[in-house]
Amino acid sequence: MRGDIMSENIKKDLAQAKKNYQSKKYEDAKELYESLYIDHPEAFTIWDKRFYSWALYQLYVKNPEDEAELFEAVESITELVPQEDLSKKDGVCAYTLSMMKLLDYLYKKNDYEDILIWADKLNPDYLSTKTSSFTTSDGRDVKIASNKEKYYNWVSKSFQEVEDYEECLTISREALEKLDSFTNNGDIWFKWRIARSCRELGEYDEAIEYLKDISKYKQDWFIKWEIAENYFFKGDNDKSLEYAISAALSHGDSDKKIKLYSLLEDLLEDEDPEMALKHAYLIYSIRLHNEWGIDESLEEKIADAGLDTENTEYWKIEKELRSFWTEMKYKSQQPNFGVIKRIMPGGRTGFIKREDGEDFFFVKHQFKGDKDKYKEGIKVTFYLEEGYDKSKDEFKLNAVNIHTV
Repeated sequence: MRGDIMSENIKKDLAQAKKNYQSKKYEDAKELYESLYIDHPEAFTIWDKRFYSWALYQLYVKNPEDEAELFEAVESITELVPQEDLSKKDGVCAYTLSMMKLLDYLYKKNDYEDILIWADKLNPDYLSTKTSSFTTSDGRDVKIASNKEKYYNWVSKSFQEVEDYEECLTISREALEKLDSFTNNGDIWFKWRIARSCRELGEYDEAIEYLKDISKYKQDWFIKWEIAENYFFKGDNDKSLEYAISAALSHGDSDKKIKLYSLLEDLLEDEDPEMALKHAYLIYSIRLHNEWGIDESLEEKIADAGLDTENTEYWKIEKELRSFWTEMKYKSQQPNFGVIKRIMPGGRTGFIKREDGEDFFFVKHQFKGDKDKYKEGIKVTFYLEEGYDKSKDEFKLNAVNIHTV
């Protein structure tokens, strides 16, 4: 009889805890659930555990103020309720939502080791692939990644940061295989991490293959630099120099290109020691300008060469090298001659008709002549460079380094 009375009292207390939660009295609900769970965990149904979990979520996870409380709450939630399979249905799950909140919190802190510890508690196959979006005040549509894409992004980035390249390779490949769509070019980041991991593991050909695929969509200088690095590591200095020169001529901040200039110095050291030294001088000047530390051997090299060790005007050195880079890039080509046949609406792209009648696409920033002469019918000289046509999904030759005749 006494046991029955106690059982009825526990049921009443659980019902009261549920009412507290539903009335948004989360602290009262949590305290009652907590005291009951310590002494009578067997009395809790799955629904009691779910309400207890949601109370913890509302208090400590939704808007965390204390890291220790956040960790403790998520740990408790993952012990109370299982992760539900939301891969094929809409819904909310305290387990999943809490884990995603925690991983997001850790990712913003760059706490990659803890991400890998906690992420092991999630089954990515159960995560939703549903994306969401919103419109900003200035009318831009912003798409938010699905939980599944976020998971793979956080975990692959974390493996890369802790330098576990085998695992980074595995999880990034898995992301490309299991995700049908990506937000904000997310697939490019997974391919880039694969390329980085392959390079670190000595798989240079595969790294180059992925980087060339990325270069179809991103023309950034650092993609070309990484291709150059991989060719250098595999001993193909000619190809490495080709891509390194292209990277040097591509738009980008000089102070971020120091490793690229160092690679060019290494590539030129035997064939053209004078130009190799000029790249070393550029690195020296950039570091001096930014008041960064300078390696003693670099300082001695510049001083022994009789160069000005107080020179911080690195842009002047870079201007001289730009002429050298341009000459190197096009030395194996003869210039082409033609006229600007058409400039597209907006003026940023157009077509040049070569003397033999063939047309070549170009972008305005490749026009190096007097900007006042940038108009249809003007005679020009130009060179050709392979580019990627997204609309036709193919590589084709484009007009570059365009000058008026």
